[in-house]
Amino acid sequence: MRRAVFTLAPAHDKRISHVHGRARGPERAYVEAMSRFPIGASVRDARAADAPTARTAEEAAARIGGPVFLASEELPESFAAPEAAEAAIPDLYGGGRYELLWRDNSWRVALRYWRPAPPAPVARSVEAAVKRPLGAARTPEEARAILQAPAELATETLPQRYATRARLMARWGALAAVGLAEIVEREGRFAVAVHYWRPIVSPVRAPQLAPAERHELAERIAAPLKGQAPQAPLDIGLFEQPAPENPDIVLAEEGDGRVRGE
Repeated sequence: MRRAVFTLAPAHDKRISHVHGRARGPERAYVEAMSRFPIGASVRDARAADAPTARTAEEAAARIGGPVFLASEELPESFAAPEAAEAAIPDLYGGGRYELLWRDNSWRVALRYWRPAPPAPVARSVEAAVKRPLGAARTPEEARAILQAPAELATETLPQRYATRARLMARWGALAAVGLAEIVEREGRFAVAVHYWRPIVSPVRAPQLAPAERHELAERIAAPLKGQAPQAPLDIGLFEQPAPENPDIVLAEEGDGRVRGE
């Protein structure tokens, strides 16, 4: 059975397993940092001879005009021995693109490539991006049309921290699986960093409101002022009582200059 595993691990990530003579630790980090990974919408596109390549996510995003993430997907072929895989894929070792795996009683090869991420949320803050984005865009032009201002692709970390990676993935796994978020460590705990489009703020001029924001602001201004909860009953103390003629007035036992009953 063919499997596809999408990971947000950067090219220098050392967590991928060491298999069959591949470099590990610092050596592998150096190899992968120097690697150029193909760009494609699928593993078939990435294997094409004319597929573009990029060393970093920023370079890949610039080439296709939108956010990308590093995917690791198994090829459909299986091999009886490593030598068969080497013969079929001459650049299996050394380039950092391929991973040789032993699974289901056969040798398999996974290809790492830059895959276009789905449209990223458009918002003015990372909190708004995950709760109530203004829209979604793949390119700066699309984001600018939503924000009515120049936009940039930003990555910000949410303030929530998780004790385990499993708990974080239970909440943010879907977003991470499509390349719109990545898992980071902060002070011994796990956090999620979100990719989203935000306006490029001028240091001397505040950004204009987007049409959706202007509409929401107009609705708030037109709505009557109301409290979030009904008015609570008066808090009458032990030595207080409501005035007989007006229960909304509280009289203290010490007196207010009137004789009780007036």
